[in-house]
Amino acid sequence: MKFELKTREDRMRAFKEIWRLVLNDVGNGRLPTYHILHIERDGTVDNHYMTPISLEPVDDKGNKAVWVQDFEFFLKLLLSLRKVVEVEYDHERPAVIFTYSEV
Repeated sequence: MKFELKTREDRMRAFKEIWRLVLNDVGNGRLPTYHILHIERDGTVDNHYMTPISLEPVDDKGNKAVWVQDFEFFLKLLLSLRKVVEVEYDHERPAVIFTYSEV
């Protein structure tokens, strides 16, 4: 599922749909990664990625927790950047792929 982000409404629609898909995958034990495809002014391209989860232990046994608020925060943050011109959800990975263009 891919969205071009030309208007505020495009960004809101993308958030609603992608957030639903993220929650579904997290609920099924699949943790999406967030990829930023960075297109620089000179045309070079690089890729940055992260999994927005807390790696701090939540108990004495050292167990980790997944906070869906982290996924939501970074999704909202990245969608608010005007240079993010496209976002795609790849269900196979799962991954949210943001295109950040400086062109």
